[in-house]
Amino acid sequence: MILLAIRQLGFFKAFIVGSIAGFAFFGLVTKWLTTYLGPIPWFALSIVQGLMIGLAVAVAAVVWRWLRTLNLGRAEPFVIAFALGAVFTAREYWAGVFPFGGMPWARAGLSLVDTWLARWVYYIDIAGLTWLIVFISALFLFRFVNPQPQGSGLYRRWVTFIPTAVASVLVLGIPALIVLDASGTAGTMKVAAVQGNANAGLFAVNPAGSILDKHLAVAREKVTNQAESDIDLMVWPENAADLDPTTMVEPAQKISQFVNEELKAPLLFGNKTFRGSDFYNEVDLWLPGTGLADTYQKKRPVPFGEYVPNRSFFMALAPDMIGLIGWDMSSGTRDGIFELPNGAKVGSLICFEVTFDYLSFDLINEGAQALMIQTNSSDFGKSEQGVQQAAVSRMRAIETGRTVVSISTVGVSGIYAADGSIVQELESFKPGAMVQDIALRNEITPAVAYGKNVEPGAFILAMLLFPISVIGLTIRRLKAKRS
Repeated sequence: MILLAIRQLGFFKAFIVGSIAGFAFFGLVTKWLTTYLGPIPWFALSIVQGLMIGLAVAVAAVVWRWLRTLNLGRAEPFVIAFALGAVFTAREYWAGVFPFGGMPWARAGLSLVDTWLARWVYYIDIAGLTWLIVFISALFLFRFVNPQPQGSGLYRRWVTFIPTAVASVLVLGIPALIVLDASGTAGTMKVAAVQGNANAGLFAVNPAGSILDKHLAVAREKVTNQAESDIDLMVWPENAADLDPTTMVEPAQKISQFVNEELKAPLLFGNKTFRGSDFYNEVDLWLPGTGLADTYQKKRPVPFGEYVPNRSFFMALAPDMIGLIGWDMSSGTRDGIFELPNGAKVGSLICFEVTFDYLSFDLINEGAQALMIQTNSSDFGKSEQGVQQAAVSRMRAIETGRTVVSISTVGVSGIYAADGSIVQELESFKPGAMVQDIALRNEITPAVAYGKNVEPGAFILAMLLFPISVIGLTIRRLKAKRS
């Protein structure tokens, strides 16, 4: 619909159309921001993202107009469709790094997680699937907005559809025939993931230690009391420990007693802690008889959620809202790899980090055989945020070729196989646990090996095409005036 709307438009008109479309899209997709944070952050984010989409749409319109002047013959629809795909993929790359480190949310490729087309992600990354979506959508559009002249005859009309039909069969048909391997080529291990159903939101008021106690209670009731004695790893979500066991005696004793006497297996849980003058959103590994064995600090804390960039500036604009974030969290530098006593290696991502490609790629290249995504969705209530994040987690499973264990304080929590299928999910807003033998894998997928180049490549191509298109259209206009 966006492509149809900007057909034959210039830069500024296309920018207006694209900005309206972008605001409508992001306003709907991220309306969960209003659940507890109110309309201001939602409106500001939607405006920024909408303007970025508007700029990309304007660039696409200019590139499209210029390519139509080149008389490319039968190759024209394919060249234009490829270029438009590059522009829209470049927009996603830009949104993933700007502003304040970016928000790579609501990418076009992520929309197809429940279809067989998601299998493309194994080979070409999420960005590559975005490119394919725009490419094939543009081809269909061209066939219907550029009909053959009246009297062309049925044969000529059918022949013009053949290239588009072949491209469609390839793009839509190939993944339908692909079977992704989700087996445990490096073995298996039993994981227990606990959803405590604890309101650990930013504005929640809880008795000190109650969130930790809820997770302990659910872990005992759902797991250790059911004779699950062969567990290799138990995973709790982000913020599961509301009292820091690395610096406080009472929570440390509670966790040690549980791990040593009841679980008798490693526990991986979310925590918030000070390390010197730095405040971190952290994941801790607690081992039987050892205690704290390893930590990972979140590398990408959420702007305006976990820290405030340019605090003095934004404090002047919205002091009541900015004042709610009393302490800025620091960015971690440690790797997210945890080596377990059984020899397995798991990688950890904390909440928002699941949206960044490079963090997943780094974990796989560092040896992660499975991914643990620990998140806290309490701030967003019963909105679509948890569902959207679960979709991203499933795409990460396909892209990396790893089992993903995504565990939330309130849901959506699930275990997703390396082919993106749902192995198990918990009902949201109810305490529960998943106990499952998960596959461990060492293989490097094509997406991990090469997919990191797709978005930067699209961005470079778009940055080259736009000025060339502007210059080309300007020269053509000057020649027309002289004539």
